[in-house]
Amino acid sequence: MRKIGINVRANVRYGVGPFMDCLAATGFESVFTYGNDPEFVEFTAKKCAELGILYEALHAPHDRINDLWASDDSGEAVIKMFKTSMDLASGNGIPIVICHLSSKEDAPHVSDAGLARFDRIVNYAAKKNLTIAVENQRKLGNLATILEIYGKDSPVGFCWDVGHEACFACGREYLPLFPDRCVFTHIHDNNKLYNVDEHLLPYDGLIDFRHIADEIHAANYRGTLALEIDLPHEGSEKYANLSLEQFVSKAYAAVNRLRIIAE
Repeated sequence: MRKIGINVRANVRYGVGPFMDCLAATGFESVFTYGNDPEFVEFTAKKCAELGILYEALHAPHDRINDLWASDDSGEAVIKMFKTSMDLASGNGIPIVICHLSSKEDAPHVSDAGLARFDRIVNYAAKKNLTIAVENQRKLGNLATILEIYGKDSPVGFCWDVGHEACFACGREYLPLFPDRCVFTHIHDNNKLYNVDEHLLPYDGLIDFRHIADEIHAANYRGTLALEIDLPHEGSEKYANLSLEQFVSKAYAAVNRLRIIAE
């Protein structure tokens, strides 16, 4: 069966160590993290090795990601940011680096300068033996362009974000467009309100996960089903009433339900 995974953040209310211990005890097999904090990445890698969990992906920062397509030199900072992510991934045995290609509705169009920069990123990934997984946001054009330029034999794949599709794409479905390019997933729910990206557990919002399961099955995607949840943290009311064990059990039950019906 497909592996099931979940995101890990440094600010999780229960503490990263106890959270990961509970993940492993409950049956999660894979995790991914965000950002370029070497101390956090190294700690997570050591915990994964200790617990026998796959540290499968690192989500690169996406601050000022639109500068990737800029005509001036501001895009060089984006390349530097991605190289830092790739160095951390390579150094800690993480095979996938997830990246955005745009941000917000006023994202710039694809440009020659941006394509040249992305080519440098892809070449660096190839040297590090990494996969770059480009994630669906609001804009189809840059995603489709990148996946067309870099084919199945390249280090570039698709990260299908189920929640983004429901609140950003106005009915567009991405997995049927790129069924053979999907290398990772972000599974989460929301109430399908435009631009309201809630990152709820599956079945806590309005996304039809029976349909999502059918899409996974039709695409023959056999990779990890990875939850991307707004984890309980200080200042957030989401799942604040649940203990560590209750939250992890609820999360596991939700993604495992999807895994079963997707078979």
